[in-house]
Amino acid sequence: MRTTVDTTEGPAAVPSPDHRWTALFFITEPGIGEVLPELAGCTTGLCSVRDDAAAFARADARVLGVSAHAPGRLAEFARERALGYPLVGDGELTLGRALGVPEVTADGRTLFARAAVVLDRDGAVRALIHPVPDPERHAALVLEKLAELKGEPGEPTARGGGSARG
Repeated sequence: MRTTVDTTEGPAAVPSPDHRWTALFFITEPGIGEVLPELAGCTTGLCSVRDDAAAFARADARVLGVSAHAPGRLAEFARERALGYPLVGDGELTLGRALGVPEVTADGRTLFARAAVVLDRDGAVRALIHPVPDPERHAALVLEKLAELKGEPGEPTARGGGSARG
């Protein structure tokens, strides 16, 4: 799969041509836990990714957060939390559906379930991580998967070396 998506920082190629991996973090909706407590954790999950930015850099992974919103609505959210990576507004659920991301229905709307997808530089889905029951571990689960993928036969060693979890 190869596409260009609109993000809070402008258009972005998926997968990233400049990184070994592209990690897409799918969330239901920022702030939805205030309305529907059973879906809480989006902000926590996205902040866990922010907090592990150095580990994603060492893994040579481009990070994007994805929600079923327009990018303009997400820009303020990203700025207020100093996420440090762009969010993709996938209001039509096109990207998520193309990648097989599970969905949930909440308050009469279809949203993404909390999940993550790892793409390689060629756009192949190398991992679909779902469920993610603990939003605080959203980033850690992806970093663990990246470490596994790094060790697969035929995979070159990631530049920078070191562990995937710093």
